[in-house]
Amino acid sequence: MVKVTPNPPFAFFIPHPELSFEDALAHASELLNCAVACESADQLSGSSRAAMHLVEMAKVMVDRSLDCLHPQ
Repeated sequence: MVKVTPNPPFAFFIPHPELSFEDALAHASELLNCAVACESADQLSGSSRAAMHLVEMAKVMVDRSLDCLHPQ
């Protein structure tokens, strides 16, 4: 049997390079609001995969806003 080696992980959610500081933070806030709503709804089913995905996307947006403050 041949073991298949997966490709290295890649970013599936990349913000537009021209996204502003304010827009990135606003988007992160919206994503976190959705995650809270998802988590509340998922408590009935015991699944929080959707909420975790939204939190990861919000982190990307916060990181983008920090990049705006300290460009490389």
